Amino acid sequence: MEVTTLAIEKLKEVIEGEGEAGSSLRVVAMPSQDGGLQYMLTMETESQADDTVLSMDGVSFLMDSDSAPFLEEATIDYVENFGGQVGFVINNPMYASGGGCGCGGGGCGCGGGGCGCGGGGCGGH
Repeated sequence: MEVTTLAIEKLKEVIEGEGEAGSSLRVVAMPSQDGGLQYMLTMETESQADDTVLSMDGVSFLMDSDSAPFLEEATIDYVENFGGQVGFVINNPMYASGGGCGCGGGGCGCGGGGCGCGGGGCGGH
């Protein structure tokens, strides 16, 4: 899994804004009914025994053993575009119908391709 520089910067802002210092971002990937993937992002303070833990530029990412194989080729990015999409997007060439997660501005929102976000107040957009 890769994470863009912009996504790491925005994650640091969210972590600081939510008072979640020392937390890790858990990335969960689950097969969806349409053959693609659904993603979920949550802030967590502890890892589990079967987690893969990645650290990138001061941000830790957790993936459970079920999700890790689905996320091998994935890239987490942060987008702000004129179409109104703002937030984190997970691009995964292994699963072209993958979606994105919106997280930012001190809270989480869900969008695109079937996505759930947790921690720090969530809502759909």
